[in-house]
Order: sequence, then structure tokens, then C-alpha cells
Amino acid sequence: MPLKMEECQMKKLIYFLLLLTLISFTACTRPPQNEEPLAPPAVSETEVTLYYANRAYVETGDENLEKLIPIKRTLRTENENLHMSILNELKKAPDNNDMVTELFPEITFTGVEIKNNVAHIDISSENLNGGSLQEFFLMSQIIYTFTELEGIDKVQFLVDGKIKESLMGHFPSDKPLGRNEM
Repeated sequence: MPLKMEECQMKKLIYFLLLLTLISFTACTRPPQNEEPLAPPAVSETEVTLYYANRAYVETGDENLEKLIPIKRTLRTENENLHMSILNELKKAPDNNDMVTELFPEITFTGVEIKNNVAHIDISSENLNGGSLQEFFLMSQIIYTFTELEGIDKVQFLVDGKIKESLMGHFPSDKPLGRNEM
């Protein structure tokens, strides 16, 4: 009997040593780590020409004045596409007091897609209202700014993803519009 007891103890010792070895190997191995650090978000700078309403024209209606004034700006985009960045920049008040914007902050742009040289700009119907002067300048500022970009000849306005007869009820927007249609 003593021999059986020794065998049993020996088996227990072997199992214990195997278990200990297995645990030590598991504890010593590390999961593979990504050796490359995460890249910072891509930032790009692009010079664009933005068009703003001429304050003197808006205030007087003098047809001898230019309606739009161009201004060059370098836009820095990070995690936002250039086209949405342009629209958001046009919503900001210009630094120059001779210019105003009719893209008021309450307007929400939901997307921009470029197809066949046409910028399809989707605007939320929420807060999309105003007089004929506001509609004219909203459309003109966008059309002139976007047609300055390479590969864009016209702009198709969409409201809530659909082509509408008019944005605010004063000017047609049911087909792509270029500079000569405003």
C-alpha cells in the first residue's frame, strides 16, 4: 500500500508542476501590441474663394454696385470634408464690414455630394425661410463659391434630400444652377 500512496503523491506533484508551468507561461505572455501609434486626424489646408453679399447693395439696392464680393481664405479641415467646411465658413460673419452673409447660423446643411460637375447641396427645411433678398444671396453665395472649385460647374439644391421647386418660395431651385442663372 505504501507504494500506491507514493504513486498518488507523485501524480499529484506532477499535476501540480504542470499546472504551475502552464500558469507561468500564460502570465508571461503578453497580448500583441500595436507597435504603431495611432495617427493624428488628417488635417488639410485649402485656399478657397468665398463670396459674401455686398453690404452696400443689401442696404441700398443700388444696381450699380456689385452684389457679391469675393474673399480668399485658407480653410483648415480636420475630420470634415472641404465642401461642408466651406458651407460652415459661409455661415460665419465675414471679417470685413463691407460684406454680410445670408447663410444665417440656424440653417443646417445635411450633406454635399459632387456628381457630374454638379454640387448637390442638401439643406434641412427647418429654419429655411426668408424674403427674396435672403434667398437670392443664400443661393448666390453658395453657387459662386462652389463654382470657383475645380470640377464644379453648377449647384443643385435639395431640401431634406429632395429637389424642390424653390428653397424659400422666391427663386426656382428645381434644376442645377450656375452663375449665369442667378
